Amino acid sequence: MAQKEQTKNPTEGLQLWKVVGVFTLVFTAVQLAVAALDVGKDYLMELINASDNLRVFVGSTISRAGMIAAIILITAPVIRAVLNKPGVESLYPRAKNTWKDLLVGIGISSAAMLIVFLIELTFGWISVTGLALDGAASDAWLRAIWMALLFNLTVSVGEEVLFRGLLMQGTIEAWDEWGALFISSVIFGGYRIIDIGLNNANWLRFIPFLALPGVMFGWAYLRSGNLWLATGLHFAWNVWQGDILNLTGAHRGKNLFGLVINVTGPEWFVGTSYGIEVGAAGVLCLVLAAAGIWWWTKKSNLQGND
Repeated sequence: MAQKEQTKNPTEGLQLWKVVGVFTLVFTAVQLAVAALDVGKDYLMELINASDNLRVFVGSTISRAGMIAAIILITAPVIRAVLNKPGVESLYPRAKNTWKDLLVGIGISSAAMLIVFLIELTFGWISVTGLALDGAASDAWLRAIWMALLFNLTVSVGEEVLFRGLLMQGTIEAWDEWGALFISSVIFGGYRIIDIGLNNANWLRFIPFLALPGVMFGWAYLRSGNLWLATGLHFAWNVWQGDILNLTGAHRGKNLFGLVINVTGPEWFVGTSYGIEVGAAGVLCLVLAAAGIWWWTKKSNLQGND
């Protein structure tokens, strides 16, 4: 009797170095596409001598939407080809109620940041000296708010698609879930150091701290099975820390529409100008967020089993 032919696993033999290599190529392609769209937007706006409102509400909106589309359109075919996964559906499935994960993620990070802010305010480690746009015209407020939303949406989607959707998902296939969580978080921490341009800092000290948010986002991905929850967490984490509460007191960019903060607390708790992630405040925020992730995903799983 003929032996029954065994079904071959399409990802069998997938090795970690191949996953990291593919990630590096896709990451580079995404950065080039994002840079081209950003430079192209600036050139076009200069060419037509656009007003500030036109630059933000039209130019930036179109370029940022293009960036998000490019990130997904570059990454999704690679996920299908290399990991044999359904591309966009493995990242942001359109199943019923998945949008709740996004909103809950936003709520969890927002609550965690507000708790840390109130703790630091209570102990006198920070003081509010005013509003970033105090006395500014209404359109200046709208521009800052809109740019903060656009910028952080692009960052959160881009980093989640690349680091969790591609790198972590691929490493799970090549290794296992906990190994994937570790590898993706360490690489994410290293990328954050390069991205924010740490100078004269102990990299061995900062990489573990900057990797911790990657652990949180990765755990959210493992618990929920998609990127909706992690993207909501990531988006609100950045918006509240930088553009609303300005917890480091160092942010003075065009996106800042919230508080002007004076930080006097101990560095071991409040962190540094690089972020609260490198202090106990960031660790506390991560613990609070992790508790929220556990509560929500447990609740969702119980409801799904009813």
